[in-house]
Amino acid sequence: MGRLRCAALSVLVLSVICPATFAAEPAPATASDVPVQTGSIGGKDTAIGAAARKLIEPATVADGAHLLPAASGSTSSDAPAAAAPPKPSPEDLDRTALSSFYQARGDAPLWVTADGFTAKARLALAELRRAGAWALDPADFKVPELAGAPPEALAEAESALSLAVMAYARHARGGKIAKPAEQLSSYFDRRPQWKDRTELLSELANTDNPAKVLVDLHPKHPQFMVLRQAWLETLRAKSAGGAKLPAGSDLKPGESHADVETLRKRLGVTAADGTSVQFYDDELAEAVRGFQNLKGLASDGVLTAETRAKLNQPIKGNADQLAANMQMWRYIPADLGDMHVMLNVPEYEILILKSGEEVFHERVTVGLVNKQTPIFSDQIELVTFKSRWRVPDSIKVREIWPSLLSGGGMMRQHGLEMRRLDNEELVDWRKIDWSKTPMSDYVVWQPPGKINQLGLVKFSFPNKHYVFMHDTPDKHMFAWTRRANSHGCMRIRNPLKMAEVILAADKGWDRAKIDDLVRNGPDHNLVPLDKKIPVHIVYFTARVEEGGKIKTFGDIYGHEKRFALALKGQWNKIKVGPDHLAPVDETRPPVVAQRKAPKGKSDDSVAGLINSSLGSGF
Repeated sequence: MGRLRCAALSVLVLSVICPATFAAEPAPATASDVPVQTGSIGGKDTAIGAAARKLIEPATVADGAHLLPAASGSTSSDAPAAAAPPKPSPEDLDRTALSSFYQARGDAPLWVTADGFTAKARLALAELRRAGAWALDPADFKVPELAGAPPEALAEAESALSLAVMAYARHARGGKIAKPAEQLSSYFDRRPQWKDRTELLSELANTDNPAKVLVDLHPKHPQFMVLRQAWLETLRAKSAGGAKLPAGSDLKPGESHADVETLRKRLGVTAADGTSVQFYDDELAEAVRGFQNLKGLASDGVLTAETRAKLNQPIKGNADQLAANMQMWRYIPADLGDMHVMLNVPEYEILILKSGEEVFHERVTVGLVNKQTPIFSDQIELVTFKSRWRVPDSIKVREIWPSLLSGGGMMRQHGLEMRRLDNEELVDWRKIDWSKTPMSDYVVWQPPGKINQLGLVKFSFPNKHYVFMHDTPDKHMFAWTRRANSHGCMRIRNPLKMAEVILAADKGWDRAKIDDLVRNGPDHNLVPLDKKIPVHIVYFTARVEEGGKIKTFGDIYGHEKRFALALKGQWNKIKVGPDHLAPVDETRPPVVAQRKAPKGKSDDSVAGLINSSLGSGF
């Protein structure tokens, strides 16, 4: 499987991989693994729960009203209005949910009794300690140990474990960075996919194995799972210090052999107490099966000659890169849609999947580094044939206006038209003094035609970024290796085929119908979809292909680097950059650098030079 097709491995692969564990990744604890604490919930226990709830409760109300400026003695009506209260933090929301949870259960503790941590608590603690096996930081989920602790320490442990479990749940499903658009880049417009807190607490209260509840929060996307396997394998191969397995006969679980000790070093599996390092036990066999799954081998746990060879191959994966990509998967919706579009920006490719099968893939071009394609999910609602294009305000002010001040070369080059905002009649932009005229009174359009930047077809998913997918007259760009050259929109090499796939699924149309619309249909022909199609614009710089091979792509916008730094807590090294959604001033003319026209060239030619420096097309 090539290209983005591997971004969604088959359900069969997922079913094989998910249960597998690797060395240095102990299997989640089960109830039978943990000694049961005696003691029943009574008066002492509820007192502990009540004390824990007081420790958990936010100091003030969760809506952030406590953060308003303190009231002064003035009651003047012309006093400045108070700033809007900030939204509560994720931690505040955790505390509010927990406080309500404890109140609803009569302050009965969830994790402790007067005798200490329960078996249920120890299962949760075990999973928190293994957070590192999921590229999470166990230091984010610290809970004090208990040994003959007094009541106040029990209450502290109850509250600390509840808060730690809630934090783990957020990091596991929704990502550690709560607001990537604010903390990393406004172009990375994704929100954490957190599980409803009330629902989560209900599940934790009603289960005997909270570890399973927590593990189930991690993304189930097949590519996330194999990325995790590759990440673990990268770490283990590095820690093995180059340990190589010699040639030899097949070894099966239950056998003893000197090679088993080397196998343990390579996979990082220690022998259980009282077990020989040369004994091939079940835990080691499970690690071998996980490795075989990753490499596309028969996952029988037998150390075959082929498995030995794969274990001896050098590992090329970069652990930081893989961890950053795992983190980015945590922001992707759990349900991608039975039929959905996925466009991976660093790969410059688009893919359509239906019922897990690839039905379309093609090359795309994406935004320049300073005019990036935003990363978000939405739904395709419209397919438009022979569309006119309204120039966005940002381009109108920052690029068209300077061109008008220099003679209007961009207007001529791209066949643009201008109308007043309050009137459909065309205006003659040549007769207007643009040094004294605000652009806010005008809209700029490009009518349908051979040079229209949208080409023959456009796919719309209305969004605040004002980007969409479309055709282009500049077909030569698709031959380029690096295809980041637009103003943020995504151009598709074969958009009519994409329209055929989408409209066949939505309306039962065939290619002949599409071609007829293009030849004979009206201009700006809007075709609403009966069923909206999810579209996911993603940013993955690493992908695990069949056989465990890791394919990487350039970090063209720096999102991978920002996530890697954030995961290490190195926020001072992150360059967030400007807010690309900041409004533009349509009332003040931009300062245009004076450029002398070459001999024999007009001012319009100078404007053309300005335009050419902005990248090819819009």
